[in-house]
Amino acid sequence: MTPNEETQFREASGGVPQGTILRVVTTADERGSEVARFCERLAVLIPQVSVAREERPGPKPPFILLPNGVRYQGIPKGNEVQPFVDALAGTIPPLADPLRECLNALAYSAALDLYVTPHCTYCPQVVRRLMPLASANSLVRLRIIDGAMYPEQAKQNSIKSVPTLVLDGQFRWTGSIDLKDVVALMVTRDPVSLSPASLEMMLREGAARQLAQMMAERGAIFPALIDLLCHDQWPVRLGAMVAMEELQALRPELAGQVIEPLWNRFGAVSDPIKGDILHVFGEIGGPAVVPKINAVLEDIPPEEVQEAAEEALGKIKEKSA
Repeated sequence: MTPNEETQFREASGGVPQGTILRVVTTADERGSEVARFCERLAVLIPQVSVAREERPGPKPPFILLPNGVRYQGIPKGNEVQPFVDALAGTIPPLADPLRECLNALAYSAALDLYVTPHCTYCPQVVRRLMPLASANSLVRLRIIDGAMYPEQAKQNSIKSVPTLVLDGQFRWTGSIDLKDVVALMVTRDPVSLSPASLEMMLREGAARQLAQMMAERGAIFPALIDLLCHDQWPVRLGAMVAMEELQALRPELAGQVIEPLWNRFGAVSDPIKGDILHVFGEIGGPAVVPKINAVLEDIPPEEVQEAAEEALGKIKEKSA
């Protein structure tokens, strides 16, 4: 943090409400300690701010959860400072009523990723324009990503310039972003195209049954669900497995369509994930999946995988009986 940036934060301290909590989520990513140090320094500069730190396993990038529900993936520098301060102070104008009413029609989660950089002069305007979406509807997850701090993520998502907004990993806007277009697409998009991030958000909010009902009504497995059934974090896999069990009760013939895609990934995943895939096979599979499970046992797998395979065979045998 430069002296000029420290001055900006100090000068903004008067507008920040007492008891403002800044949540910092760190992971195995080494940049997490840098993000945590920034937040601790910010709490010194703005005494009304207290920091709550949470550690999560896995390699995902760390982030700061702002009071308005926006996830900030980076450390605000340069032109990023002022909108960050405005979010802390709660001085960003709310969403206009017509857009708020349109957003009320949102039926399922929407994952928005906005890429910015500290030297972008137009980015702060776009940040202020988009932030009210997260506070207007809890189904919207807005993540602001500093492309300079996370260049590998920007490269992976083919970000060529900033600001760039990405919805569900598919739809994107660069430069001038019309909020009406963004809201309209969020409300009308096909649920089959939902990204893993959107489905993960639904599952973390306990909406596994709703997800199963959506797939049952559409008569299709959402491709992103396969990613979540193979996710490296156990709570995410558990939510996806619950959704599969719900779908099995609603449309067993549809639930069975995940077997082949999961089997195609089986050899490349870790042993805990293999065990959970086998559990899914036991819950939704019939005699046709037995040869696959037997093939796992023939390879003399680790004990946890062997137990999961044997339990799956037992469940299938029970159902057949």
